[in-house]
Amino acid sequence: MSRAALLLALPLALLACGGARPAPPKTTTKAPLGAPRVTVGELESRVLFSDLPQRASKLGAGPLSIAASGEMVEGERVGAFVDIPTDLCLLAYGRASGSVEDLDIAAFADEGNPVAVDEGPDPRPTLLLCPPHPERVYLAAHVASGEGLVALGAQLVPSERAAEVARAVGARGGYGEGPRPAEAWPGLDDKVRARRTALGGTWEEVKRLAIALDARAAGFVTFPVEADGCVDLLVVPDETVALLEVEVMDAEGRVVARAKEGGADRAATLCSPIGFTGSIAVRPHVGRGLAAVVIARARGGTSRDLSARADVAWVAPAQPLEQTRNARNAALAKAGYAAPAMTTSGALTIGRRASLPLDLGAAAACTRVDVVAGAPLALVEANVWDDAGQLVTSAEGPDGATLFACGKGKVRLDLETRGRPGPFTVLARKERWQDGEFTKRPLAAARMLARSADGTGMLHEGALLGVRVATLDAAKLLSWETSVPAGKCLRASVGAQGEGTGLDLRVFDAGTNEEIDRSHAANAAAVRACAPANGARPVKVQLRATSGKLDVVIGERVS
Repeated sequence: MSRAALLLALPLALLACGGARPAPPKTTTKAPLGAPRVTVGELESRVLFSDLPQRASKLGAGPLSIAASGEMVEGERVGAFVDIPTDLCLLAYGRASGSVEDLDIAAFADEGNPVAVDEGPDPRPTLLLCPPHPERVYLAAHVASGEGLVALGAQLVPSERAAEVARAVGARGGYGEGPRPAEAWPGLDDKVRARRTALGGTWEEVKRLAIALDARAAGFVTFPVEADGCVDLLVVPDETVALLEVEVMDAEGRVVARAKEGGADRAATLCSPIGFTGSIAVRPHVGRGLAAVVIARARGGTSRDLSARADVAWVAPAQPLEQTRNARNAALAKAGYAAPAMTTSGALTIGRRASLPLDLGAAAACTRVDVVAGAPLALVEANVWDDAGQLVTSAEGPDGATLFACGKGKVRLDLETRGRPGPFTVLARKERWQDGEFTKRPLAAARMLARSADGTGMLHEGALLGVRVATLDAAKLLSWETSVPAGKCLRASVGAQGEGTGLDLRVFDAGTNEEIDRSHAANAAAVRACAPANGARPVKVQLRATSGKLDVVIGERVS
């Protein structure tokens, strides 16, 4: 058979046999998937600090403690309490992975006031807190921008090595010196005297120190505010810093006052019906250096006769209007006041004045007007005007206002809120303290009655000793003597009206000529003198106007 025939016959034979079948595919059996291996642990945060702890330790700092660490996103905070021996400084710093663009750190006292802050726009905040400081602080880090791993470190530093450590690591908020006495601050005493003269009232200096400032970090000083008391804050920078920003905060960190802009120095006056611990934050916009801070306090009632208008630290009333109204009526009834002859309610909003008609009656007399606020109304300002547009009386307060309006007929009560909006009630009733001279000089009488009233309830304590009137000028000194009964206290209050400005009121011991008390104010002043339990005390009271002529009403009470 030829080759061609063989090739032709082969496929025919295969077709006849049905062809060869392919082998079945091989099957492979896979093992089931297992659970992933999990290792409990945390990211190593110590590496974020690089060689900073070692550099600080070589200069005298102690070992590193990691106060807090963790993965954080923008807006999150982390922190822990850190104990600080009273004679040592605390070096604190926050560091983060490259994905965090801005990290801030702060140290807070137990009451919540910040004592040191570094909130510069970078992820490497570092601060140094030196004596005097709290025995422990809450050290906190806040991610302002970005997300990633954050670590908060702390080291103790001897005070004598603080300056060197601060310079080496770029610490802010203290750079080694911390607050120190400011007794030798050039020209500071003259500035303090000028401030007291301009402000008026009687002040007691409680703290004077110098704090370190940096354009990237605020300096902080804490101070107490007594109930129904005032605090005055004067900040005088050195020549290396400028454009100071000064804010006053309460224990919750809320800003309750700001120093007004002007020259290089800054000042703020703060009055409060309640006691709390506040703090002042000072930040320069330019430079790095020191500022002297002088803190003075005044007893209750000073806010009513300051020459300069004080910023009022307020806490909104926590009770609804019905409860605050009932409480005020009950307190006044207990003090001997009659039921209100008029009651009017309404609501105040920010930026809008409410005007209400008020009837003082057909007979000339003095009317007590209580503006009672309900939650959340705060910072109420009240003014009473007659038909001729003359001011009859004015007052303001954090949770309402109390006015004494002397006269007769129809008047207008204007109300505004400078804090928060909310409901109010006006209660008008006859004032218990009446005198024929009050309606002859209504504005002076209203100011005297308000200055004589005590406490947040604005009540006149004790027995009436007498009322007198006079006309003052800067060249005339009015003086009189009286006797304070044994175990009692005399309170002499003055209200003024007229074209002049300023009152200077003083009380002396008539026997020794020793000054007992003094009060300087724009239009109302008060002094107090007490006698020992074993005998009466003769005293001499002196009063004069600072400038121009003033008509005054003087009231004396013994309690």
